[in-house]
Amino acid sequence: MRRFRRLVSRANGAAGACALAWREGGIGGVRRLVEDAAYWRLHPRVREWRAQLPHQEAIDDAFDKRFGVDTAGEVPLAEVGISGSDVERGHGRYRPVWTSVFHEAMSTLAIRFERFTFIDYGSGKGKALLLASEYPFDQIIGVEFARLLHDIAAQNIRQYASPTMRCKAMRSECADALDFVPPPRPLVCFFFNPFDDATMDAVIAGLVGHPRKHPREIFVVYCNMRDVKEHLDAFRRRPGLELIAQRPRFLTFRAALT
Repeated sequence: MRRFRRLVSRANGAAGACALAWREGGIGGVRRLVEDAAYWRLHPRVREWRAQLPHQEAIDDAFDKRFGVDTAGEVPLAEVGISGSDVERGHGRYRPVWTSVFHEAMSTLAIRFERFTFIDYGSGKGKALLLASEYPFDQIIGVEFARLLHDIAAQNIRQYASPTMRCKAMRSECADALDFVPPPRPLVCFFFNPFDDATMDAVIAGLVGHPRKHPREIFVVYCNMRDVKEHLDAFRRRPGLELIAQRPRFLTFRAALT
């Protein structure tokens, strides 16, 4: 009986979603809904991601236990004071980046790290900031819109003490990524799938879309633990970005000097 009730509940939910999609987008809206549902249930990359989640969550928990920090787990943005429209703009929830993927992405940057400022846009609890401190960046900055997540990140930064840290100039700023003005230095800009395409495009445009009096090097690293192809087109549409590395879970770009 319990299983039957779950099936009925799911069927009612699906019917409601289809009705809403029809009202808002007609047959095209229903088609997109079905395609999205098929992607999330059947796509090989999504199935692989789900299969690896328990192992990665154990790694995240071990990291937090070792360093006395709080970066693991998922946090719905609606539960940390973010409005409905901003939740959609921010992909719905916080998750920590996988450690191995972060370091693999950093290995594609043939740079002198000490010349660069690392900025994580949508930094959440600050996991990427802590991982970035293993590299000799000039400074490390997190940009987080949710006050509660920012506060946790700030506490993590104060608490974190790794014997292999090479940059201790870390901070989290509670700010909208669209309003944040990065320092006028060479940048490594990190994005762990934080925004929808429109917001991502606007942020990237602010970084590389305008001529500058003092040109500087800018690298953009985009990570997605499922498949970077989910938002690859948004980057391809943006002029001024040269793809220098593509893996299933991250992309690395060099921005044209402007």
